[in-house]
Parts: sequence; C-alpha cells; structure tokens
Amino acid sequence: MKKATLLLAAASAALAGCATTTPSYPATLSFDRTDCADAPEMVTAVSLTPDKDKKIWVLDNELSASGPCLVRNGSSAPYMVYALPDPSRAKMVELGAALDFARVVSPQVVLLDADGVETRAFTRDQYMFRPGLLSVQFVPQENERYALVTVDPEPIGESHDTIVAGTATTTIYTGFGASNWRSGHEAMMSRGFSYEGPIRALVYRPDDAN
Repeated sequence: MKKATLLLAAASAALAGCATTTPSYPATLSFDRTDCADAPEMVTAVSLTPDKDKKIWVLDNELSASGPCLVRNGSSAPYMVYALPDPSRAKMVELGAALDFARVVSPQVVLLDADGVETRAFTRDQYMFRPGLLSVQFVPQENERYALVTVDPEPIGESHDTIVAGTATTTIYTGFGASNWRSGHEAMMSRGFSYEGPIRALVYRPDDAN
C-alpha cells in the first residue's frame, strides 16, 4: 500500500512538471513615445476578407507598444489598420479587444475611406462586453475601406471587474458504491484597461454567400 502511494505521488509530480500555464501580463498604463506618425499607414493593412469556407472568420493580432504608433487628438498610442471586406462579403464585422487574463485594451475603432479620411467613429457606449471581447459591431458601407484600431486613453488606469462562477465535482467512493458531490465557487476577476494587448476581429459572412 505504501509503495502504491509513493508511485501515485511520483506520477502526480511528473504531471505537475509537464503542466503549462498561460503568462499573465499586467496592463500597460502609460505610453510616451515621441516618434509616432500623424496619419496611419495603409500599405500594411491586415485583410479582413473572410475565407470562403467559414461562416464566421476570426483573426487575432496583438497591439504592441513596440509596433506602429499614432498621434490622434493630442494623444499617442499603438495602432493597427485593417482592410475591410467588400460589403457583399460581410454581413457584419466585430472588432475590438480580446479579454486577457489581467488586462484588456481600451479600444478605439475608427472607419476610414480609401484616402484614409474618417467616415465613422464609435462612442464609448457602443462598445459592449461580449463573451471574451470588448468590441463594437458594424456593417461596412460602400465608401468604407479601412478600420483603424487604436487606444482610447480615458479609461486607462481604471479596471473592469467581473465575477467568475464555476462548479467542481468530487467523486466519493464508499463501501456501497460511488456518489458525486458538487460544489460551486465565485471569484472576482479584475482586468486593467491597457495600451497593449490582444485584438480580435470577427467577420460574419452573408448567409447566401458562396
């Protein structure tokens, strides 16, 4: 019995040694680069034209402090540019920040025409917390060619707090068989609004698209 216990402990230790964890990055609360451009660069725009075999096309990227940055309304911040799909290829586009473990980008999405002139911007109350995202949804118009994603500096330093609920099942073995005991738990998760972090785009294709 003692030998079996030791073997079980050794196996558990080996499994623990193989386990991997996702790194947790803190929120980036300041951005003070002085080499930022006055206008976004369109040549490097990431295409949002969806693959033909996918009803919902998901594209993940990272907004980084070491990447391109932009001065907008007197504030500098990292940015990315997406090339919007043709309106016939997209029923809707969803764009914003993916929720990281301890941070979430404070997103600011602006739509641009072919010359980079702003056609639409979204107010803060139009961004919604959806499963895994803080995002805005829109239907591309004929004159809209690009989506600029940068950072709204106002919420930086604040946090978004959520209650995460879960359940655990424990199996108890007795001389009469086994029974399951379920317990619940709740935990508070706080994410700081950040200048850096993951960005996610979702393109919803029309139902009749080929």
